[in-house]
Amino acid sequence: MILKKGKWIFLYFMMIGHGNASFSQTSSANSSFVYKKYEFILECPMYSCDIEGVKLSNERLKAQIGSKFLLIDIRRDTCIIRFLINSKRNKKKRLNFSDDDIDNYKYFKITKAQLDFKAIPANTQTYSFTLGSVITPLKLRLTPFDFSKDFTIGSTFGVKYQKSDLAPVSFSALLGLGVTSVSLDSFSTSGAIRNRQETLAFSPSLGVMLEFGNAQIGVFTGVDMLSSSNILFDRYIYKNQPWVSLGLGYSIFNANSGRRQ
Repeated sequence: MILKKGKWIFLYFMMIGHGNASFSQTSSANSSFVYKKYEFILECPMYSCDIEGVKLSNERLKAQIGSKFLLIDIRRDTCIIRFLINSKRNKKKRLNFSDDDIDNYKYFKITKAQLDFKAIPANTQTYSFTLGSVITPLKLRLTPFDFSKDFTIGSTFGVKYQKSDLAPVSFSALLGLGVTSVSLDSFSTSGAIRNRQETLAFSPSLGVMLEFGNAQIGVFTGVDMLSSSNILFDRYIYKNQPWVSLGLGYSIFNANSGRRQ
């Protein structure tokens, strides 16, 4: 079936628009979440205490920038914390705030104001299902070597990873299913036709998407599969030959996802 590019692209957008699809690589789940792990971004004074918040010493200690801790409890204006990973500075200074033995856990107390002002959520990495669309405007074919402007648009789904809500970049591993406009000419059909023609092909692909802000860019590889009923099916020199391309997307909306610490 031979179609002009503009016509089949319009039909595809009509179909995905009717299905409320978008260019976003967004997760489909929403859930509430209370952060428990934190990291100090400023030096913070604290005192040693027990798990109930009773002060064990009047010696004022100082938590260094980068120290990560677990929020154990909040009692009025007092927060009880336990450190998880010593910062490099703490290791150099031999400030052993953390302990792997549960019977010897060390607890400290800070104020709620210090928690809000001097700490941020830490280790809130997320893994979520993502669904969206991708465009590959240019393809690099290797055997034989050639650049092609065969235009592909399709749906993608896969797994999205984000280190934290504060991280500006996320990564997605995606499987794409789309349709492409394949240019057939004398070169790509080994002389079977003389005049350039455009035909449709099914294009499955695999890729990795980098997302920053609302912009998305990735690298994809796939194959263009002509219909077996096409008279040029066996003459197409790139049949079952992989291509490599940059994939472009755009996030229209973002949804909060479930988080796993």
